[in-house]
Formats: sequence, structure tokens, C-alpha cells
Amino acid sequence: MPSEIQIRNAVDSDIEFVIETIVQSEKGDGDSISYCRLFNIDEDEFRKVSRKILKAGISNFEFSLSNFKIVELAGLQVAAYGAWLEGLDGVSSGMLKISAFRTFLSKGNMAYYKSSATVVDEITIKRKPGIFQFESIYILEEFRGKHIGNMLVQSLINELATKHPAVTSAHVQVIKQNSVSLQAHVKYGFQIIEEKSSLNPEILNFYLGNTRVLMEKKLR
Repeated sequence: MPSEIQIRNAVDSDIEFVIETIVQSEKGDGDSISYCRLFNIDEDEFRKVSRKILKAGISNFEFSLSNFKIVELAGLQVAAYGAWLEGLDGVSSGMLKISAFRTFLSKGNMAYYKSSATVVDEITIKRKPGIFQFESIYILEEFRGKHIGNMLVQSLINELATKHPAVTSAHVQVIKQNSVSLQAHVKYGFQIIEEKSSLNPEILNFYLGNTRVLMEKKLR
């Protein structure tokens, strides 16, 4: 990679790129966003809500601006990835996420989510406290295949491990049928340690496939 490449922490001016990262990561090999289907909102509304949550400055869950690293090349944002330590201060990322969406979505949207949850819970894998969690990676197409993903993973691990040296592993969850993301994380050093599948055809109303995998990268 060119010497002028920089990996830095995300700041307020990166919010739009982080939103794009979340959107594109959600779409994966397809063209739909699971959050849109779960809450019965369109992509524009999802972007608006994501913007509000990111600006709220909540830490340690999927929509925390402080979780993200940005790759910049010649002043251009070319990639981003987020990671955090699960369960910091005894609060799960899942609780933080639902609380954030409840703040910025209508009661109708939340009621719709409640009915959707009975289906998606069939492939939900609970995040484990005390483990680094990775979520939402995006690399501009013209910069793929240049080891940027590996660089981002290592940069995030280095920073998190400096703050939390006792942590021994990192996790990422992906839909198994999202082959691009799955194979990329294998290259980043993650291995599948758990799978959950559903035979309910309704699961495909929300996700690209019917199997979620938990992948782990040992830190030592």
C-alpha cells in the first residue's frame, strides 16, 4: 500500500462514511438491510436513525462512532471497521442497541420489531461479555484485495488490547450465506466456532440466509 495510508479513529466528520459502512456491511452480497425489515422502515429512514444514534455518542455497541477505525488515503476515506469490548460496565450491546432504536423510532416501529424478533431469535447468537466484538466492515471496491481488512482488524485489536490486556479472543458474527464476508474473515484469522440455523422460511424475510455463524480469532 502507498506510504500515505493512515488508520485513525473515526470523528464526527466521518459519520456519513460510517453510515455507509453500516449500510453496505448489512447488504453484504444482497441489496437489503435487515434493520429495515426488522423495524419496517426504508433505507432513508434507517440512515436518518443511524445518524442520530451515532451523534448521540453512546459507547460499546454496533452504532458507536468511537468504535470505528477509518482508513484514509490521500485525504479519501476508503475503508472502515468497528469493534468494542462486549459488556463493559455490565451493559450488553444488545440492550444499548434496542434502547437507542427505541429512542429514535416510533412505538409502531418498535411493535413491529417485537413481532419480528420471534423469527430472528431462532438464529440469534448471544454476544459473550469480555470478548472483543467486530461489526460492520466496508472497503471501497477499488481498494479491495490490498490487505486493508487485515490492517483494520489488527489496528482495532492492538488498540483494544492495550486498554483491555486480559482479553484473549475476538468474535465476529456473519450470515453464512454471505460468502464474501465469511471468506474475508477467514483470511483475517477468524474461524467458525458456532452455527445456528432456522428451517423457518420467514427468516429469509429478514436475512440473506438462514444460518448465522460465530467466528473467533484467538489473540494469544
